[in-house]
Amino acid sequence: MGRGKVELKRIENKTNRQVTFSKRKNGILKKAFELSVLCDAEIALVIFSPSGKAYHYASDHHTMDKIIGRYRREVGQLNSADQRSRLVQLWKSEIEKLERSVETMEARLRHLTGEDLSSLSIKDLKKLERQLKIGVERIRSKKKRLIAERINELKTRQKELQEENSRLKKTVRL
Repeated sequence: MGRGKVELKRIENKTNRQVTFSKRKNGILKKAFELSVLCDAEIALVIFSPSGKAYHYASDHHTMDKIIGRYRREVGQLNSADQRSRLVQLWKSEIEKLERSVETMEARLRHLTGEDLSSLSIKDLKKLERQLKIGVERIRSKKKRLIAERINELKTRQKELQEENSRLKKTVRL
């Protein structure tokens, strides 16, 4: 009969947590030993307990320092040369993408201002014309709205001035 799945969450009870840590630590150390023996793998395993105590395992014929040194050399080589190369390629790709985007936007702007239309097909010209009509309609609508708002402001101001004028006339008559 198999074991049930264990929900992976922090064990709140301190005693249970310590027991689980001890058992699982021993299990992972055993697995590391088995992997090194069965596959002749170089293994270095470091575990720090919640209290800060260090546990480690290094395969039989290799020391921890030797394996960690090899790891640092491998990671250092990857980090320096390979990562820089990938980063340069990523930035080159991004720059090319942005340059294409700028070229497309500049061409579109020239088309919208009526320049460089010779490269456009009839379909493209019709699409451009529709876009310009929509743009003009939006501009006219915005202009009408602004004019209407300004007229309302001026009417309100006119009414205020008329009321003030009437009040001043009454004051002068008295």
